[in-house]
Amino acid sequence: MVTKTAIDQLPSLPQVLVQILDAVQKDSADYQRIADIIRHDAGIATRLVAVANSSYYGRAKNCESIERALLFLGTDVVKTIVITASIKQFFGHFNQQHQQFLKRFWRRSLITANFAQVLATLTSYTAPDEAYLCGLLADVGQLIALTQDEQQYLAMLEGVESDTQLLTAEQQQLGTTHCELGADLIDSWGISGFMGDAVRYHHEADSLIQDAHHLVKIVNLASQLSADGDIDDQALATADNLFGLNESLTRELFSRINSDVDAIASSLGIDISATDASEAGYQQAQQQLGERLGELGELAQLNAALGQARSQDGLQQAAQRSLFLTLGITGSVLFLLDSQKQRLCSQPASQDSQQANQALNFEIPLQAGRSIISEAFVSGSQQSSQASSTLNVIDRQMLRYCQGDTLVCWPLTQNTADGHNSVGVLVFACTAPKLKELDARASLVQQICYEIANAIADNQQRFEQIDQEGPSSHQYQEHIREAVHEASNPLSIIRNYLEMLRIKLGNEHDANEGLELIKEEIDRVGNILLRLKDPDELTEGNDVLNINQVIDATSHIFEDSICITKNISLEKQLDSSLGETPGNPEHLKQILTNLLKNAVEALEPGGKIIISSEASVSFSGRDFSAISIQDNGPGIAPEVKKNLFSPVDTTKGQGHSGLGLSIVKKLIDDMDGSIVCRSNPNSGTQFQILLPN
Repeated sequence: MVTKTAIDQLPSLPQVLVQILDAVQKDSADYQRIADIIRHDAGIATRLVAVANSSYYGRAKNCESIERALLFLGTDVVKTIVITASIKQFFGHFNQQHQQFLKRFWRRSLITANFAQVLATLTSYTAPDEAYLCGLLADVGQLIALTQDEQQYLAMLEGVESDTQLLTAEQQQLGTTHCELGADLIDSWGISGFMGDAVRYHHEADSLIQDAHHLVKIVNLASQLSADGDIDDQALATADNLFGLNESLTRELFSRINSDVDAIASSLGIDISATDASEAGYQQAQQQLGERLGELGELAQLNAALGQARSQDGLQQAAQRSLFLTLGITGSVLFLLDSQKQRLCSQPASQDSQQANQALNFEIPLQAGRSIISEAFVSGSQQSSQASSTLNVIDRQMLRYCQGDTLVCWPLTQNTADGHNSVGVLVFACTAPKLKELDARASLVQQICYEIANAIADNQQRFEQIDQEGPSSHQYQEHIREAVHEASNPLSIIRNYLEMLRIKLGNEHDANEGLELIKEEIDRVGNILLRLKDPDELTEGNDVLNINQVIDATSHIFEDSICITKNISLEKQLDSSLGETPGNPEHLKQILTNLLKNAVEALEPGGKIIISSEASVSFSGRDFSAISIQDNGPGIAPEVKKNLFSPVDTTKGQGHSGLGLSIVKKLIDDMDGSIVCRSNPNSGTQFQILLPN
């Protein structure tokens, strides 16, 4: 069985990853360009199609081509897939032998894919795109085997000289073959059964597949024609036996497709002729991949800072801080288009100082040549100039204010559905060497300007509406959505790095159980945030709940953490006859987390908590499952008990919200259950939860 982890670890050539990252980062992503690049790499193509065909996305139709998968998922998901793959690959430790294998694999998979598409067209197969994808993934099982045991698999490859020998060696060493691994992967997607068969039988003798499905024969011949070296007699015979293709046509196709693949490699900066002693191109591509990942991190910082701005001054300050952190620009000023769209008005970074605002209160008419600031806006292109007596005085003033010898003006422009929307100009000063450095990072600079322009336009609209109407529930919900969006980014990063740590530690390490637990809790936090973001989209599900399992999992978290540090014992008394009941496991986990957290915080060192379950409790003529959480703490004060399940000011001091029990009550109500509390100074506190069977 091919696991999701194995798919996530499939390696790709760094040159391809860099190309895709550049394509998805552009203001207006070109679907066809992105698809064309993905079509050149089996690793990324596998990830993309696997995600598109997963039950998580609830597809209505099977995605049997890269183009359909891309259109179905959209560029944001593709960007996430490629970033995740890039992070794992960049921080992986692949040796030179691995790099050589990967280039040979890449070339052969691409030749097989192109041959499969050409043969599908020549022989009137109805889905040439499906044939291309199948050819691209014909040997993907080798990548899967590589991720499972790189050193052992690469050592085995050194001793084989033909596909037949490879299959024999794989069977002896792995107990299976790359054909079966690849076919199992494709079958797991639930798409065309014949795609899996085509991969499964692509190394079979032609005499055994003469009556097989058309796609099986296409991929089999394409694989034979993609082998290293010239066409051998067996491949020519197969072309004739399966499709009646004569030798001259087969050789012509072979020559043309090999030339096409060489051209593709050249366009992607891949030196497929490099020897083991010449890996400069690969290392350069790895360096570029690291730079792109760094830029993505810088853009994430910029977006987070801009998203937190709650005023025009705050936006200016956020932009200034971000430009300093990402590009090392120490002084900058935003000139924004006024509401009449006739002038550019300076937006200084103030520190609640009227004097600072007045000191930089400039307005520049939108006239070409008036200053290089207005010229940048009118022309829509970057303008720069060194200090000179011929400069307009306002340009010289900006040079002095920003403290540099070269004034640089970047237009801030959005790409909208109606075209381009210019919102202002970013002005700063720097040295000539610094400007040259920024020119070398033009794509990042362009993306930064685009993000700042977006933030300016979004914030202006929001600020104007708030000024006119005052804060509304819609604005509060928007703030919540923004906060959830920003919180999701670090959660995703943490999850990715946990997975990388797990890979480095190995499958047998003792810490894996703890890492898996952390991942589950991160996922739970993500689900809580999603409920906060879209409260109206909560669905009435038909979830099945195993109460004892949830109690075990939740209590385990406390036993291994805060209970140890506070020397608190946690005892479980679970009814083994308790089976599955209707209910939401995540709801119950959050309920138990809140109640256990309250109990632990109330107890002194040496305290005790007992959590128990009971299969059948009758109440008001109905049958319930019961959960009890009891502690031997000081109990709850009478004045607090009066409003126990209402949002109130907390008695725990700073850092606590006072919302925990109100959330517990709401979640239990959603599950059609009930909760009661008994508490006194002599016997501590007990919460009893009843959930309908």
